Amino acid sequence: MKENRAIKALLTAALLIPLSSSFAWANQSPTPSMKDQMKAMNGGSKATTIASSSPAPMGGTYFSVAIPTKVLSAKLFDVNGKTISLNDFKGKYVVVAPFLTSCQEICPMTSANMLAISKAIGKAKMSDMASVLEVTVDPERDTANRLKAYQALFNDSSWSIAGGKTSELKTFWSYFGVMATKAAYSANDLKNLPADWQTGKKNSFDVTHTDEVLIIGPDQKWKWLDLGSPDIGNNPLPPKLKSFLDDQGIANLQKPEQPTWTIKAVTSALSHEMGMKIG
Repeated sequence: MKENRAIKALLTAALLIPLSSSFAWANQSPTPSMKDQMKAMNGGSKATTIASSSPAPMGGTYFSVAIPTKVLSAKLFDVNGKTISLNDFKGKYVVVAPFLTSCQEICPMTSANMLAISKAIGKAKMSDMASVLEVTVDPERDTANRLKAYQALFNDSSWSIAGGKTSELKTFWSYFGVMATKAAYSANDLKNLPADWQTGKKNSFDVTHTDEVLIIGPDQKWKWLDLGSPDIGNNPLPPKLKSFLDDQGIANLQKPEQPTWTIKAVTSALSHEMGMKIG
């Protein structure tokens, strides 16, 4: 039987965590075992696989898994420093993706896509039913003030951006299979890196991470997942972030690495889940 890429992506996200021993937020603590991770995704049951899943026509995979209370209540903060959590989105669909404001390769495109999704929700007059949330994987640099300055580059605040302490981000992202590893730049790397969009200085390290976009339902169950680089299409980037891209970032902007996720894949999945047309 031909392997379905979307289902493979789902299982890959669930199983990636044990493959990494160095997380930006790990503080040297052990990562969950493969068995524990799959049990968590099944509400703590003995099952080690998701009982039912199906490929989404535009990309990604549909399924339904109850999210553990500790993940729903993980304390984050918004661009104004206000404490938030997934519990604040109960009763709404929420599109979630990882990013960091110091990323020079992919995250600016992720943010552009997330903003476009938020605009599509607003245009469909469904903002009371669905929200968009980006959560950082860089607790060291992404303070509320920096997150606010980053969002201001887009001249729009219709989607939510959140940060958090190391331990809270670990709880949040580890469940969803997102790996993040702090990596220092070499002297050779620094020669070719553009200066930071805010400080005007070159960053000394990066936080590499897995890329995905997911949907959580109003019942606080994980409903859909797609992995890969964001395909920005014809959406524009803020000039400051475009000039902040390194060589790989420019290449990703022109032709993103496969697999990719698109705005259309997300709005299609939302439309399917909500039973209403978006986008």
